[in-house]
Amino acid sequence: MPMKKSTAAVLIAALLMAACASRQELSPQDRVVRTLPPRNHESSITNYFDARAKASDPPRELVVGAPQRGTCPMGGKTGGYVGWVVPVEHKTRTKDSGVVTVSTYYFWFSDEIIRGVTRRMELCP
Repeated sequence: MPMKKSTAAVLIAALLMAACASRQELSPQDRVVRTLPPRNHESSITNYFDARAKASDPPRELVVGAPQRGTCPMGGKTGGYVGWVVPVEHKTRTKDSGVVTVSTYYFWFSDEIIRGVTRRMELCP
C-alpha cells in the first residue's frame, strides 16, 4: 500500500524535529581541544635532565616513549585544552657496584612546551 504524500511529510517532519531535539550543545567543560603532539620532545626532555645534572651524577641513559594523549587540563583554571604526556625511564649505573637504578617520569606537554613533570601518570601537573 503506497504512503500518502501528507503522511510522508508528517513523518519526515517528526524525524527532523526528533533529531534536532536530541542534539545538545556541549558545555565548555565537555569540549575537549587537544594541542598538536610535541615533535621535539626528546631534545626538550634531554635538556631538562641536562639542566639539573651535577658533575658528580653517574652517567645516565634516557628511554623516551612516544607522546600519548593526556587527560589533564593544560589551560589554567578554566581547562581549555589538554595536552600530551611522554613517559621517560631515567637509568643510572653506579661506578663502584654497577647497580642500575631506574626512575620513571612523565613529562606533560602542550605544544612544544613542558608544562609539568610527575612521577605517576595519573597525577596531573
